[in-house]
Amino acid sequence: MARKSVEVGDIFEIPLSKGRRAFGRYVYADKRKGPLIEVFNLIVAKDKDVDPWEVVSKPRLFPPVITGLFAAVRTSMWKVVGNVPVEQFEYPRFISTFEDEKTGEARVWFLWDGRKETKIGWSLPEDYKELEFLMVWDPHDVVQRIETGEYPFPYRDLIRNNRFEPRR
Repeated sequence: MARKSVEVGDIFEIPLSKGRRAFGRYVYADKRKGPLIEVFNLIVAKDKDVDPWEVVSKPRLFPPVITGLFAAVRTSMWKVVGNVPVEQFEYPRFISTFEDEKTGEARVWFLWDGRKETKIGWSLPEDYKELEFLMVWDPHDVVQRIETGEYPFPYRDLIRNNRFEPRR
C-alpha cells in the first residue's frame, strides 16, 4: 500500500496520459507558501521500474513550483516511490503582482525569495520575466504542464506584456 504522508526528499510518481509516468521530488517545506516540488525530465511507461537515484540524475523540466502535494498524495493521485535526500536546496525566486481589474495591467511587481517580499516597481525587468509566478499549482495543472510543456495560466502574458490578455 502506498504511503500517504510525505517528507522532504520523497520521490513521487505522477501518472500521465497513455499509461506513462513522470516523477517529482518534494524539495522544500515552506511553512508560509506550501510545499515546493521539482519535476524531472523522465517520462516512462507505467510498467517500467525506475530507481529514485535515476530520477534525480535527470534535469528538471521546469523550476521548482509550489503545489498541493499533500492532497495529491493523500488522495492517491500521486504515489511516493522512494526518497533521495535533498542536498543544498537553493530557494527559487518568484514574482507576483496585483492586476488592475479595469485595465488588466499589472499595478506593481514583487519578488519573493523565500524569506521576504521585495517591491520591484511598475514594470518587470527583463531578467525576471522567466521566473515562476508566485502561486500554488493544482496537481492537475502540473500534469498538464508536464504533458504539453505549456504554462497553463495567462500569467505568462502578464509577465511578457505587463498586461493580462484573457484567453479566448
